[in-house]
Amino acid sequence: MKTKPSIFFQPGMWVVAFFALAMLAACDNGKKGGGGGSGEPCTIVAAIPDFASAVFSNPTAITNTYLPLTPGNAIVYRFVDGDEIETTVVEVLGATRVVNGVTCVIVHDRVYLDDLLIEDTMDWFAQDDGGNVWYLGEDVLNYEYDDNDILIGTNTAGSWEAGLDIAMVGTPAIAGIAMPATPVLNGTYHQEYYPGEAADVAQVFALNVTVALGDGRVFNNCLQTLECNPLEDGSHEYKFYAPGIGLIREQAVEGGEIGDMRGRFVQGAGNVPAFNAGNFSTPLVIDNPFFPLTVGDSYTYREVTDEGTETIIVDVLNQTTTVNGIACRVVRDRVYLDGLLIEDTLDWYAQDDAGNVWYMGELVVNYQYDAQGALIGSNNDGSWEAGVSGALPGIQMLASPTTGDSYEQEYWAGQAEDGAQVISTTATVTLSNGTQYLNCLQTLDWNPLSPTGLEYKFYANGLGMVFEQHVDEPDFAELTGHTP
Repeated sequence: MKTKPSIFFQPGMWVVAFFALAMLAACDNGKKGGGGGSGEPCTIVAAIPDFASAVFSNPTAITNTYLPLTPGNAIVYRFVDGDEIETTVVEVLGATRVVNGVTCVIVHDRVYLDDLLIEDTMDWFAQDDGGNVWYLGEDVLNYEYDDNDILIGTNTAGSWEAGLDIAMVGTPAIAGIAMPATPVLNGTYHQEYYPGEAADVAQVFALNVTVALGDGRVFNNCLQTLECNPLEDGSHEYKFYAPGIGLIREQAVEGGEIGDMRGRFVQGAGNVPAFNAGNFSTPLVIDNPFFPLTVGDSYTYREVTDEGTETIIVDVLNQTTTVNGIACRVVRDRVYLDGLLIEDTLDWYAQDDAGNVWYMGELVVNYQYDAQGALIGSNNDGSWEAGVSGALPGIQMLASPTTGDSYEQEYWAGQAEDGAQVISTTATVTLSNGTQYLNCLQTLDWNPLSPTGLEYKFYANGLGMVFEQHVDEPDFAELTGHTP
């Protein structure tokens, strides 16, 4: 039986006030028309949006406090229903699209059920001169699978575009208001209007609401809306929007299922930290308190997985290498599965003059074995080097982590895109053996190339990483040994 260490959070320290990230929830039970649901019919009545009167001088500057859309920002939501985990990843793209005569920001919206992509959508938004954010349609691709998770088909149900009659219902779709400029208590509005196809409506249910997410973060002065779809019974749900951030929680009124925001990230090549080789006077002196690398130090971690027990050994070597013009410390990282070496990696790190630890790349050797444990092959998948083939260095550890900070740890488009967000600087971790660490740094790490694999990592001051936990899953790795 696996004993799970305890982790204590101080909710008051979780308030996020960094990048203005915001989205609409991607998986909206009331979003697609068709009716036939069970439960209470939609009770909200709203006027047809007056899109023709809206003026759009700078429509792609979407700065509405409850729905700011900044290109390069991404937000991740998690919905847990029994044994099923639904992950929604919403990214604001740098591209635009003209819809019904208005230039719109494109928002890429992906929904995963466990690890299967079930919906891939492009949404189109624009802000008018009054500050209202308009929703001008969506291009939806739904994926269907058999009982063995084999893809058997796709469809575009739910797609609509303002100004067009895609479904041939006899009248074109009209853009709706995704977020009013100034929400008024009990005010109602259509978020989309396409008779018989898309008819979501919303009502401002409460203002100045305090929301505590399931992971401990607290947000104040939130907007709460009640939303439903007149075409589908039982579609009532509450949504909560934090100022300067956007949607942070979605909760079904009937059934009570809750989806929470888990992470907010700045991503893409344009958001990689600025790297200047001239800022590294003593790059081999890596004394960042949350990521110190002292030659000769060795760390051992243990993780129990479905495949067996993994042992990870991390050694800080008395070895250097030059990467992208910078002298880097070499760290060897070996992973054993039930005693068999499955990965042997050399990581390269350097610390700049401000105290940030940069991750400059890695040389990876992965080993494969047959059922009898005999080696049958190896590869270098996962290897990358800053300055080679367009790969850029990232920051492994900030000099002064602040709650809400988001940064790229590595960036090689399509190959290595790990990022992190600072979740807390005051977490307490107690390991299985009773060892306790106070005032730990907690990050949420993710990879947009594998968006369902969210992980929390905890770093103890003066020591480094002591605990790693998969979000919403029981697997964890913890420090079991440290030799200075």
